[in-house]
Amino acid sequence: MTTITYTHGIVDVIKSSLRRFGKGFTRYIEIASYTRASSELARQGYHKEAKALMLELAAVKERS
Repeated sequence: MTTITYTHGIVDVIKSSLRRFGKGFTRYIEIASYTRASSELARQGYHKEAKALMLELAAVKERS
């Protein structure tokens, strides 16, 4: 019985670690995507749209 409990504890730790990694990786990709998109918009001369996108990125960072 203790082996089963010990195994479940290990599985829970691994599962929570992978979940935390997945959330962090998703946040990183989201921030990188917003940054790259706003950079490209600014490069093409759409400065107002790039600024709006960066303001939206600030809101995304706050909620995470």
